[in-house]
Amino acid sequence: MSTTRKGALRRVVLSSVVTVSGVVLMLALKPHTVPGTSVQAADPTRSVAPAPSGTPTTTASASARPSPSASKPAAASASKGPQTKAPTATRSASKPPSAPAKQTVTTRSVTGSTVQTKYGPVQVKITLSGDRITAASAVQSPSETPRSRDISSTAIPTLNQRTLSAQNADIDAVSGASYTSEGYIGSLQSALDKAGA
Repeated sequence: MSTTRKGALRRVVLSSVVTVSGVVLMLALKPHTVPGTSVQAADPTRSVAPAPSGTPTTTASASARPSPSASKPAAASASKGPQTKAPTATRSASKPPSAPAKQTVTTRSVTGSTVQTKYGPVQVKITLSGDRITAASAVQSPSETPRSRDISSTAIPTLNQRTLSAQNADIDAVSGASYTSEGYIGSLQSALDKAGA
């Protein structure tokens, strides 16, 4: 074989080796991992400059693939990211517990039945806010004689005040106005019964 043919053959083999090496090198530089993770090269003498934060970094060797132990921390850190951020997103999206709705308090007036006494009829009207008695008055009271009017004028305000204090019909009779007091208490109980209090 002549020297010229040997030289031509050597050039063909050399160019084939360079081409194959270039293809292998390009394939080795192709990323094999998730962006944002880095894999150590198999060549310990090769140094890699740190990439700026926020840019994906990938290093690999033409002669070695990343080992499973090197890729596990990267996969674990990639899987931890969304898990640690998810509770924060849920916490910010959740609404604070709403306060219980206030119930509207209804105010109503109820008039008790008329109670006949020895000196005249007695009828009581009460005003309630919810279940609480806020006002009490006598719609009718004994007034046929001047003495009855005089007794009623002192006994009724006292009975009204006692009703507001007791918040029920269990009140004491006014001294000197026993008939009026009995009629007042009977009509008051009737009003409370009608109100359901």
